[in-house]
Amino acid sequence: MVYLRATIGVLSSVRMPSIRRLAKAVSVPAGGAVPPGMSVARTNLPPYEECLMANKSDDVCGFLPKIDAHSPQGTLGRLKLSELMPTQNAVGMDEVNEKVAKIKDKTGSALEDYLLPRAVPVIIGNGGRYYLIDHHHLSISLWRAKGDMDIPVQVTRNWNSLAGKHFWKTMAASNWVYPFDAMGAGPSNPDTLKQHVKDLDNDLYRSLSWLVREGYGYVKDPNNAIFAEFKWGSFFRTRVIFAAQLTCKKSCMEMTLADIREADPDDYAEKVGYARYLASSPEAAGLPGFVGRLA
Repeated sequence: MVYLRATIGVLSSVRMPSIRRLAKAVSVPAGGAVPPGMSVARTNLPPYEECLMANKSDDVCGFLPKIDAHSPQGTLGRLKLSELMPTQNAVGMDEVNEKVAKIKDKTGSALEDYLLPRAVPVIIGNGGRYYLIDHHHLSISLWRAKGDMDIPVQVTRNWNSLAGKHFWKTMAASNWVYPFDAMGAGPSNPDTLKQHVKDLDNDLYRSLSWLVREGYGYVKDPNNAIFAEFKWGSFFRTRVIFAAQLTCKKSCMEMTLADIREADPDDYAEKVGYARYLASSPEAAGLPGFVGRLA
């Protein structure tokens, strides 16, 4: 038997070569004792080195166990991108495009090294479905760069006993669903959420909030991080309007900040600068990660 650590904290605290040797390093005989203090998932897959040799695609190596409807909370395993159900309807495509450029040339162990510390947190429930509650941008970026593939996931909760309104009520109470569309309208019935990561819409203001954060207009607050970028996006949506939005005639939903910068660089610079100004203004004081103006 091979025993695998099932906590993301372990992955982030060791070097990648150590992670790639993890399956072999913690192997114990069948029926043997699990090392003290280790949260584990059990698998009959071959040792990591054999698995790596057999891996002929960009899929993360199968040394991780396949997640199923009975996988307990804390299990670190793998799922196909096509098996993941979004809990939001939109992403910022500017951020997605940047991630695609970063990921597309990664293969084999380099891709694994990138993904293992970024395991996607999932909720199991509502009839054995797998709902990702973070890393939507990473997931759609992987789909665009690599197609359907196995990725590392960690079970945050197994609520497979819950379904329908009981499941969604529990998800909403935990702030693990964002039932708004790419234009900020909602909330809507969670049954209208996208059914596949590849179908996520573009929210220009989610991109703007990401760009402002990247420029240190606000910071990630670990105590108030849930859908923080969408909250900032909603703040900017009624305050920052690009000229290109007013003249757009088709495919307006697909417009990115990169498109706006190319079409009207002066207006782009002015409006992004204004967004950064707003982020440090008293108007934004109640938003997550607000830092205000430096003296």
